[in-house]
Amino acid sequence: MHYPACRNYFIPMHIIPDRLFFMTTRNSTIDLAKGMGIFFVVLGHNWLSTHEKSELTRVIFSFHMPLFFFLAGIFLRAPHGLLRFAIGRTGSLLKPYFIVLTALGILKIVWATLDGDADISGTRYFIGLLYGTGDTIAWITLWFLPHLFISLIASLIILRAVEACTDNKVWIASVALMLLGIGIGSIDAYRHPTAIAASLMGPGRFLGLPWGIDLIPITSSFIIFGYLLATPVKSMKFSLPGLFVSAVVFVALHFYFDDTIDLNERVYDSAVVSTVEAATGIYITLSIASLLQNFSSFRKPLAYLGSGTLFILIFHDFLQTLAFDALHYISPYVYLNSIVSLAWSIGMSLLLWEMAKRQRWLSKLLLPQKPKKAIVRNGLGRMPANLSLKDPQKTRRDCIF
Repeated sequence: MHYPACRNYFIPMHIIPDRLFFMTTRNSTIDLAKGMGIFFVVLGHNWLSTHEKSELTRVIFSFHMPLFFFLAGIFLRAPHGLLRFAIGRTGSLLKPYFIVLTALGILKIVWATLDGDADISGTRYFIGLLYGTGDTIAWITLWFLPHLFISLIASLIILRAVEACTDNKVWIASVALMLLGIGIGSIDAYRHPTAIAASLMGPGRFLGLPWGIDLIPITSSFIIFGYLLATPVKSMKFSLPGLFVSAVVFVALHFYFDDTIDLNERVYDSAVVSTVEAATGIYITLSIASLLQNFSSFRKPLAYLGSGTLFILIFHDFLQTLAFDALHYISPYVYLNSIVSLAWSIGMSLLLWEMAKRQRWLSKLLLPQKPKKAIVRNGLGRMPANLSLKDPQKTRRDCIF
């Protein structure tokens, strides 16, 4: 089959498949998967996982970040073009990142000034905030937000370029695999402090490029696979044989190999083993989510957890550490303290989310604002046949956050 050649960067909109521009509706399986995923994120930063770098840490880290990039790919749509997409994601990803870390920096500097502490440099803090990697910001977990922003845009550009040449999913998947290979092959180069960070912030441990640009080949590959598999994932039905086989493979790989993934630490231990661990971990999560969606006692709390992903991501580590340290003085039971601090961090993060939703200025500062309603048209200026104004759910924008 012959496909049109890609002659320039500015691709005519009418030759790109409409699927890239349609809005999507919410899906309970994906909501539950997000809820499970953010729970694994919190657990991965809990003492139960982090003490002595237990096997639980390697298991969780082997798939929980790839899961979120994969889920982000399922929602990857640009119904109003790349610029509007970037503006929308600025509100949902970059705005809370800069607001929270700026407020935290001001508090730290004021407190240090009042306390007579000269060790905190405001210049160094805010340069680190702009640099945007786990080593340069006060709350490490927030590195994910600016990186997801640039990875989504990069993935969208890649998909537009490839789909302008061919809509063959095999070719698109091949591009994703090629990107993954490039990312895995180059990741070790960024496990050492980069000169650009040292020149800006002085001596220190600074892994990776600003906003994790060096990770784009890896993360965009998972996003693209999520994009390719969006339809089967949304219609996924629970399969006991599928869950059994994937679980056996996942457990066997962790039993026989000591490989995992830690993107913030620039760790991708094995191109084959780590990738299969990530793929089977994602499938297991989605499979369990497709089963649990049939039971309201699981569906409602996990979906609610998934809806509050952003606030849990932002605040859980600080709240969990605070609670665990405080419980140390009143309880000698470290495992119990870990469980209580985990529950506390999730509960308080969700409470902060509810407060932000109800307070006008907090909502504007921390939450994405609803876009104005617009009729989505295809490249020829016509409304897609499967999009009706009589179906408001079809015009609802969905997002990983």
